[in-house]
Amino acid sequence: MTFIIYQRLVRLVWVGRFLFLTATSGLLFSFYFTVLGILAWMGETGMVQWMGNMIMGLYSGMTALFALLDARSRYQDYKRIKDLFFENGFKPRIAHLFIHSKCQRDAVRVAACDLGLLKPLEQYYRDKGYRWYHILPDFVFKRPWIVLTWRYWRKTLFTPGYDSVHFLW
Repeated sequence: MTFIIYQRLVRLVWVGRFLFLTATSGLLFSFYFTVLGILAWMGETGMVQWMGNMIMGLYSGMTALFALLDARSRYQDYKRIKDLFFENGFKPRIAHLFIHSKCQRDAVRVAACDLGLLKPLEQYYRDKGYRWYHILPDFVFKRPWIVLTWRYWRKTLFTPGYDSVHFLW
C-alpha cells in the first residue's frame, strides 16, 4: 500500500513539477510581503506601503493556490490520458484533447512516458509546432476573454476527479 501511495505522489509531483515550483515561490513571496506589511503597519512607513505589501502578499498567495489547484487538475488529466493511451495506443486525436496548455502537454508526456509512447507523442507535438518554450495557453492569443467564463475555470482548476480503470497510479 505504501508503494502505491509513493508512486502516486511521484507521478503527482512529476506531472505538476512547474506548478509546484510556482506554488512554492508564490507562498514564499506571500510570506515575504506579509511580513513587510506587518512591519510597515508597526513602523512609521505609512498606510500606502502597508496596503501595497498586503495586496502583493494576497496576490502571491492566490497565485500559489491557483497553481496547486491546476496541479491537481493536471493529475486528473494524467490518469485519464494514461487510461486512454493504454486502451487505444497512441492516437493523435486523443493527444489533441490535451494540447492546449503546457501543463496539459506535460501531463500527457508523463503518461506517454509511462507507457512507452513518448517518441510518437513528441513527434506529434513537433509536427503541430509546439516547442519547449510554448508556455502560455493557446487561447491567450486566440480568445483572451475566455478567462471570464466558468467553463475555463472549471476545466483549468476544478477538473472532476478521475479514478483510473487500469492503473493504481
